[in-house]
Amino acid sequence: AIEQFLGQSVEETARETGFVQRTSKVTGLAFLKAMVFGCIEHPGISLSKIAQACLDIGVKVSSQGVDNRIDETSVEFLRQMFAKAMECFRHDQPLPFLVQFTRVLLLDSTQIALPACMAALFPGSGGNASEASLKIQLVFDFLLGNIEQLVLCSGRNSDQGYRGYWSTIIPGALVIMDLGYFVLDSFRAVIDAKAYFLSQYSTSTALYTTTGERIELGKWLAKKTETVIDLPILLGAKHRIPCRLIAIRLSQEAADRRRAKCIKNAKRQGRTPSQEHLNLQDWLLFVTNTAESVLSPEQVAQVYRVRWQIELVFKLWKSFCGLRTVADLRPDRILSELYARLIGIVLTYFLIAPIRLPFGPTANREISPVQVRTILQRFARSFNQALLFPDTLHLLVGDFLTHVSEFGFKQKRKKSPNICHRLALLFHLFDVETEPDSDLFFLEPALA
Repeated sequence: AIEQFLGQSVEETARETGFVQRTSKVTGLAFLKAMVFGCIEHPGISLSKIAQACLDIGVKVSSQGVDNRIDETSVEFLRQMFAKAMECFRHDQPLPFLVQFTRVLLLDSTQIALPACMAALFPGSGGNASEASLKIQLVFDFLLGNIEQLVLCSGRNSDQGYRGYWSTIIPGALVIMDLGYFVLDSFRAVIDAKAYFLSQYSTSTALYTTTGERIELGKWLAKKTETVIDLPILLGAKHRIPCRLIAIRLSQEAADRRRAKCIKNAKRQGRTPSQEHLNLQDWLLFVTNTAESVLSPEQVAQVYRVRWQIELVFKLWKSFCGLRTVADLRPDRILSELYARLIGIVLTYFLIAPIRLPFGPTANREISPVQVRTILQRFARSFNQALLFPDTLHLLVGDFLTHVSEFGFKQKRKKSPNICHRLALLFHLFDVETEPDSDLFFLEPALA
């Protein structure tokens, strides 16, 4: 895949976009490698560091020379190479659980404040917010480890208005989303694609029995003594989407925490939550169109926890990939560096995907994206130099993987297993029990 990405089409793209118009020592490939591996090695990249990354591969150019090459053509060149990276850097080997689905798509967005000079391209919300801001809509396939879709848009755009992810849904996929994407049209689109959705329930949405009778959820749950409820419903006053409502009773401590948070948020917004809404904080509420034979109620609650993995993706981007803040530079340079960083991010997850569970699903030894990125940062200069030399690259990859095998793991957690270990146990070996200190669940050995 890396050879395909760095093949002859790089120079073709450089010429087609106008980045390369005549013979130059700064070829499309040299610029691409210097930008991508320079940004991996130095999250806070500078013109001098880009020039040094060029020198590492035998291209002598000054900082001013680099600056002269960064314009609208470099932006378009790197944008197209980013699109190619999304096509090339993919795996098709799934994790050894959740195999009842063809994909497990996690959907979310993150926002990045931009300098005011970017307001024409990415307007912000104004007021006390940033004058310019970038929202990145991300679809991450947890099952295969691929970045499935990454779209740049204005910070003004709402998550509920985003429909671009519909194109990533294939038959048999599971789409996991939070309340920001709770849109009945989207649920209908998932069903039409012969796929599945899993979301928390938005309490303002009407519920009906399968015979069409309105369910007053707060009153209905108040009469229940069960700790787990799985109810076939129709969702929405107009849409009447057939699905399941999963209700899981929380411990009193967890419910009280949720109520206190609900009251605090409402007070900050100048309103008072209704008593019914406060009473509903006793329950975790999910909606899904999966059958119980595909996901039991307990599995629904546990699988929804996978959604947190996309938050960790964003944390990696901002803490280790230079996307937390954007320097006040001219727009062409901002965008060129942005696309270079995004290519490096896609490459990082491409390297992680096939080695996430090197010792099997039940070993509680899971590769850490943060640790792999840190190791890749140390190796970035060497990769930049070795990519065109197969023998050297082969040895370098071996050295890189040796470092990953020694230093690339998440810490073992006995009380709260890592997510892959938790899911492996859930689907293969263990029963699900309620955890008193959590709003969700953990796993206890069935024979304990």
